[in-house]
Amino acid sequence: MLSPRSHRIIEAFAEAVLDVPGGSLSHSVTSVRLAERVDEHLQSVSRDSRILFLIVLYSLEWLGPFYQLSGKFFSRMKLKRRRKLVDRWQRAHWSVRRMMRRYLEAIIVSNYYAVPEVAAQCGYTPKFKPPQSTPQLRADHVEFAPEGDRTEIVDVCIVGSGAGGAVAAHTLASQGYSVLILEEGSYFSHKDYGKDAITETRKMYRYGGMVHTVGYPAILTPVGRCVGGTTEINSGTCLRASDRLYDRWVREYGLANWSPDRMGKHYEEVERMLHVAPAAESHLGRNSHLFQEGAKKLGFTAEPLIRNAPNCQGSGVCAFGCPTNAKQSMALTYIPAALEAGARLYASTLVSHVDFRHGHATGVTAYFCDPQTGKRRGKLTVEAKIVILACGTFHTPVVLRRSGVPDPSRLIGRHLTLHPATKALALFPDEVRGWDEIPQGMVVHDLAAEGIVFEGIFTPPAYTATSFLLNGPAHREVMERYNHLACFGLMVSDTTSGRILRMPNGHALALYNLNKTDVRRFVRGISTLVDIFFAAGATKVFPGIHQLPVLTREQGSAPIYNTRIHAKDLELQAFHPLGTCRMGADPHESVLDPHCRLYGFDNLYVTDGSIFPTSLGVNPQLSIMAAAHKIAGYIGRECL
Repeated sequence: MLSPRSHRIIEAFAEAVLDVPGGSLSHSVTSVRLAERVDEHLQSVSRDSRILFLIVLYSLEWLGPFYQLSGKFFSRMKLKRRRKLVDRWQRAHWSVRRMMRRYLEAIIVSNYYAVPEVAAQCGYTPKFKPPQSTPQLRADHVEFAPEGDRTEIVDVCIVGSGAGGAVAAHTLASQGYSVLILEEGSYFSHKDYGKDAITETRKMYRYGGMVHTVGYPAILTPVGRCVGGTTEINSGTCLRASDRLYDRWVREYGLANWSPDRMGKHYEEVERMLHVAPAAESHLGRNSHLFQEGAKKLGFTAEPLIRNAPNCQGSGVCAFGCPTNAKQSMALTYIPAALEAGARLYASTLVSHVDFRHGHATGVTAYFCDPQTGKRRGKLTVEAKIVILACGTFHTPVVLRRSGVPDPSRLIGRHLTLHPATKALALFPDEVRGWDEIPQGMVVHDLAAEGIVFEGIFTPPAYTATSFLLNGPAHREVMERYNHLACFGLMVSDTTSGRILRMPNGHALALYNLNKTDVRRFVRGISTLVDIFFAAGATKVFPGIHQLPVLTREQGSAPIYNTRIHAKDLELQAFHPLGTCRMGADPHESVLDPHCRLYGFDNLYVTDGSIFPTSLGVNPQLSIMAAAHKIAGYIGRECL
């Protein structure tokens, strides 16, 4: 719990940034209990993030007396002076100070606009249709809150229930093997969805959505922590990696068994299971169509994205759990199918380490945790013939490090790629209502050869509000016109290589510094977004560049090319971490062999995004699932 003084500083910061009440926004920061909401949010983030938040918060407070020699702490300053100080942090040449302000804003501002009454005054009034039926999980094969000390003996133990773990579990259980799935997060269904964005983020995202890289720039990298993993909170996009990419892997990494002709059947199987199809035109609204029109005027082709939501109702909240059960996440497809085939699932179960002896994994040691507090409620010892790690790109290398497995190549945790992404928002004269459609419904591949892909995106007010590099009245005035905003994103197939370290507390620390090649790609991509929006009729565009918070039609995209832009000047996010346990034929250059078995072991496998030797260039969900289907098929045929 934060102190009363911390609450006062939070409220003082919010008043300076938000300029509320004002205009059509009538709720003050105190009337919505903003400080209490922030306090609650901080209970779901990691201890490191809470400490960082307080350090930044009190840095602002204690620097107050030195600003213009005011002699007053920040929370005691008059509003006008507070606003000037916050604005100075935003425009600071020293990027660390800018990041400090953005860190506070990411939590405080988002919590204000997550309040349903505030969101409604912005024009956000979603109404969700009744959900489709939810597959029944076999009650005798799943425990959501286990406790007590136990020992399990199985053929296969799978750590993680996301795209890689769920598919592997179903594939092996269908062949008659005893399979135990261990998931750190809790189970959620449509009954838990449809609430405000922050509430959903706190429940389903790791550390309340506050996972970020360390480097220039700091990149927010949210990942799921629930049954179904990130498939529960992604946008449902299902794209195949290109044949050219697989050919490259065959040529450069010796992965002959990963050729395009061998991968086709695995893609077909998971596409069949997920009912993959292009987004329905009936659920593409003005956000998609405006961008499509602008792209066409500039010679680009925008087309519907391929998704795993056959009966989509256009709820617009894919990233916060589908309230209508349309999106075919693992919790609705492969997990129920795996349980029906005989697999068992323990949720709220944290795996400590893999047990092994002389290059042979004997099982895992895990702990049952309270879903609310995280406190341990029992120890689980699993003995297994095969151990599969599907903990995700950030956490599989951490589990391996915690386990003390040999690392002869010294590559565990290295070669991290992210598909870093950004977005531009645009203001239009007429209503857009971008939230009232599929948020990621359109794609432009025209610059894919340059490593740039454009994909649709739109978020509720809570996360739209943190996208603007504005302050005070300027920020409020844009949010008052929320229904006139359009948004589109771009993703870069990165050449940057990062690294995952294991911190003393056992958490993952991602180091990543965007290189100059990728910065140039972002400059090219952002300028293209700006041109498309102005071609579509936008009056202003917000490109997410610190020196250029807003561009007008008269300016166009020219200021982007006329400004020297560095990595630290970009506002980035990333949703596709890959590569930290890459596969390859050479044990000196890879962590895993071509069957995704850890070098030096005869029965320890990986089936998540960490296996890929390079960036995919497309959303990885489908490729991870196809890979897991292939790997599990090999295990079932050759190893059991």
